[in-house]
Amino acid sequence: MNLRVIFGSIFCLFVIGFNPIRALTQADSISKFESLILDSENAFKSGKWTQSIALGESALKACHLRLSVNNPRCIYIMKNNSLAYEKAGELVEHADEVERAYRVALLQFGPSHHFTVKTREAFYQLAVKQNRYSETIPIVIALIHQERTNANDQHKILNWFIELYALYKKTDQIQYEVPTLESIATLTKKIMGADTESYKQATIALADCYCRQKDYTKFDILISRYSLDISCG
Repeated sequence: MNLRVIFGSIFCLFVIGFNPIRALTQADSISKFESLILDSENAFKSGKWTQSIALGESALKACHLRLSVNNPRCIYIMKNNSLAYEKAGELVEHADEVERAYRVALLQFGPSHHFTVKTREAFYQLAVKQNRYSETIPIVIALIHQERTNANDQHKILNWFIELYALYKKTDQIQYEVPTLESIATLTKKIMGADTESYKQATIALADCYCRQKDYTKFDILISRYSLDISCG
């Protein structure tokens, strides 16, 4: 092939829109992007939290520019970043990013996806630290459902219900206290037995709640059934 043919072929490529210089630049950019994601992932897996955060934040910016906020690869980076913030004790400092990671994962993948589960756990820790009780309630309910549909550890579920009850009290949502206490009493009886002090305390708390809500019929039935030495009035 002579030079005229070679230059003619190159000229044709430019005419149809192919720019070899631009193609090389784009390929190099993609390579740097992939390398950045890999480096951030390696730092995360190695437990190098400060390095993981720095690389992860850079990788996320690049991912949003190259792909989109809702892209699974970007959400994966957001998930890792949230967990790195938690491990580094920097949840509050990165509150917006932690909450956004959970909201985006929940919207794109639903409540049971691994990314949603992990970002939910980080957001839960953040909400507790910031005393965001009302926002913590739906997270705890989701954590109860998550535990029931996976490992179904009855002790963990009981502990989540106890926390849920405390949150309802702190937010003055008395209408939800009774069903939550009923769940606590049922689980306590199932796990520890009806003759234990834990179950007795659970029934006393439930009776007190019946009394405060003026459900005297259920109050009388409960104290009679378990011979509880408490009064209402």
